[in-house]
Amino acid sequence: MSPAKQIPWRLVKVAPVILVSGPQDFFAESAIKAVRDQMRRSNENLEVVEIDASEYGPGQIFDLASAGLFGDSKLVVIDGVERCSDALITDGIDYAQQPAEDAVVIFRHNGKSVRGKRLLESLRSNDLVIEATCLEITKEAERLAFVESEFNSKGRKIQRAAAQALIDIFGKDFEELSAACSQLQNDDSGEITPQIVEKYFGGRLETTGFKIADSALAGRAAESLLLLRHSLDQGIEGVLIISAFSKKITELAKMIGNPNVSAASMGMPDWVFRKTRESLAGWTEEAMARVIHALADTDFAVKGGEKDSAYALERFVSLVANKGRI
Repeated sequence: MSPAKQIPWRLVKVAPVILVSGPQDFFAESAIKAVRDQMRRSNENLEVVEIDASEYGPGQIFDLASAGLFGDSKLVVIDGVERCSDALITDGIDYAQQPAEDAVVIFRHNGKSVRGKRLLESLRSNDLVIEATCLEITKEAERLAFVESEFNSKGRKIQRAAAQALIDIFGKDFEELSAACSQLQNDDSGEITPQIVEKYFGGRLETTGFKIADSALAGRAAESLLLLRHSLDQGIEGVLIISAFSKKITELAKMIGNPNVSAASMGMPDWVFRKTRESLAGWTEEAMARVIHALADTDFAVKGGEKDSAYALERFVSLVANKGRI
């Protein structure tokens, strides 16, 4: 028997048996909803049954997947396979060898436990099974790809800077990110720009990395430190904050001491160029070099290089707010 077909959660499709695996719950819920919606398009009377794997009883899967009273299709969702009963392991393996014709059974396992390993191995070796993976997203590029996919999947476009702005506002909350993407698509028919994101969500979260960076670059030391502490209290990752600073500092470094620089050469709108150039007031090349070195040190700190990454961030924000002067 061939192994199960493994696909990203966004590409999930109807199959007799589906394993939804991985720790990212929002992706898993989205995959299950996509299967349900696909089935309802062909059968509006679809019967959906959801059970907890820890409460599963012997033989239950065969009863749940059997045809309904009027012969309608069934969707059976077995959640929490990482805490499943012994009976589910045995029955799940048997069921997947010969699944019911008018039913789809979804096994949801978050991958955080070895419980149910024998069932997972059996499902993954079965060519009747599709595995929809819901892997954790930790890298900035992966978050950007998620936002862009939310638009691409609907035939819409969002500028990279606008996608970054959404991430700066909503951080790693993929449910809110997805909801924000949907709202933008419903309320605005054109390509999504940073200005549109600011229009809808600019007041949503005041303590984003870019707002902290803007405050520090404006020399407002007390305010930027307050925003930083509030941001960390809200759970925004230090990596995202330092990433925002990195973008701003890189732009300033390209401008300082360069009288020929222009908005076109920097690849930014005129209003952004003017604002960035205004931030150069009071900076020296020596101070900029000091901040660039500190940026690298702080990036190392927030990625595990120091025990107290919050202190490292505060130290860096203070240096920026003082325009690189010690």
